[in-house]
Amino acid sequence: MKKFVDHYPMLILGLLLLGAVGIGAYQYYPVHRQRQAFRSLLAEEELRLEEIQQCSEQLPGLLRQVLMLESKTSEFPRLFPNEQGFSRLWEQITEVMARAQLADQSVRPGEVVCENGLCSVPLEIRCTGSFEQIFELFRSLERFERLIRIEEVTLKNDDSLSGRLTLHARARAFYRSAENAGQNL
Repeated sequence: MKKFVDHYPMLILGLLLLGAVGIGAYQYYPVHRQRQAFRSLLAEEELRLEEIQQCSEQLPGLLRQVLMLESKTSEFPRLFPNEQGFSRLWEQITEVMARAQLADQSVRPGEVVCENGLCSVPLEIRCTGSFEQIFELFRSLERFERLIRIEEVTLKNDDSLSGRLTLHARARAFYRSAENAGQNL
C-alpha cells in the first residue's frame, strides 16, 4: 500500500492533467470544427468571387454585342412584316422581273407554314434571261423590304447556246403570324 500512497499525488496530478486536457479538447474541438467550416466557406466565397470577376470582365463585350443586336433587331419589323401582304409581294416581284427584262415570268406560291409565330410562304420562281438580268433579279430580291430566302437555284442554258438562261428558283418569304404581330420574336 505504500507504493500506492507514494504514487497517489502523481495519480491525482495525472488525473487532473487528463481532466484539463479533456476539458481543453472539449472546448477546442467545436472551435476547431467551426474554424474548418469558416475556411471551407471562405474558399467557396473566393471561388464565387473569381467567377464574378471573370463574368464582370466579359460585361463590356456583352454590352457591345447587345448594342449591336439592338441595331439589328430594329430591322426585324421590316424584314418580318405583321401581315402576309402577298398581293404587294407579287407586285414587287413582278416589277423587279419586268425591270430586269426577264421573259417567261412565273411566280407561284406554295402552302403557308407557321412555326413559333413566324410564317413563311414557299415561292417557285421561273424566268428566262441573260446571266446579268438574272443576277440583277437576285440583287433586287436582296434589297426587298421583307426577307426572302433563296433555298435552291437551278440555271439551265438554252439549247441554241444563245446565252439565254432559264432560272428555276425556290424561295421563302417570311412574315409574323397574327397572334405574334406585336412582338419581336
